[in-house]
Amino acid sequence: MLRHHPVLAKETYENLPHPLRLSFDGTFWHGGHVEYFFTHLEQDNPDECKNLKIVACDVDEKVMAKWKEFVAQRKNQISFYHSSYANIKEISQKEWLFDFMLLDLWVNLEHFKDGSRGFSIKSDAPLDMRFDTSKWQLASHLINKWSKEELEEMLIKYGDFTPRNAEYVVKWIIEKRKKSPIETTSDLTTTLHELWFWDKRIAVIFQAIRIQTNHELDQLETFLKDFWECLNIGGRCAIMTYHSIEDRMTKIAFKELEESGNFHLVNKKVIQPNYKEVEANKAARSAKLRIIEKVK
Repeated sequence: MLRHHPVLAKETYENLPHPLRLSFDGTFWHGGHVEYFFTHLEQDNPDECKNLKIVACDVDEKVMAKWKEFVAQRKNQISFYHSSYANIKEISQKEWLFDFMLLDLWVNLEHFKDGSRGFSIKSDAPLDMRFDTSKWQLASHLINKWSKEELEEMLIKYGDFTPRNAEYVVKWIIEKRKKSPIETTSDLTTTLHELWFWDKRIAVIFQAIRIQTNHELDQLETFLKDFWECLNIGGRCAIMTYHSIEDRMTKIAFKELEESGNFHLVNKKVIQPNYKEVEANKAARSAKLRIIEKVK
């Protein structure tokens, strides 16, 4: 099984609140951060480790199911929800107020390596891109059915395209889909290669489509609006972002909470991986960690 290496695990662990009784992991993936917490708490604070309960949720059951061995070892300490972290209020009502919340907003390595899911430009597969295959519409629906204006807005908003460049790309996509539907990753990469786009630029377009397909920013917006109600006094929320829009949304939301007088920014300056972590895991290079604490 491909392992998703937890980014900034040490820095996140060092900023856990204590006592830590109930923790929420909204993007469980393979449980990397949770495993790191348990491993180090066993050494540093055995009693706290023994009494810690983790509430984990994820929208991708396929990825979660592959980490059963670790979960089985902690079956009395980890409860699962096949759900989005955007449903934090509903989850909290079933559990209790949390001492710690974590979101790691990166995409699992397995999504890119599993060519059948349509995330990678290097594999030929149906243009799916859904994390949760039980809901949302396939990425191919978006590419083939969305209007010129909707597609342009997506590229401008999530791909940092200029309006002129977005129009150029979308016009070409629309011309191609008129002749034949764009149903696979190869269909889309071939279409974009015809515009003389390099793989890096095509990957940015794939990323924009993935963000839109999974409503990623809508999910984050809902969480940022609701999470503070589900946090204990003295509790902390840590959010790890990899996209400038996600980071800006988190920064603004945290700043507004601090200005309310009920929250304190744990790190005034964003935490980023050191060069050693980036060398070992290139996916970590764009990570930014922000942490906020509820003080009253």
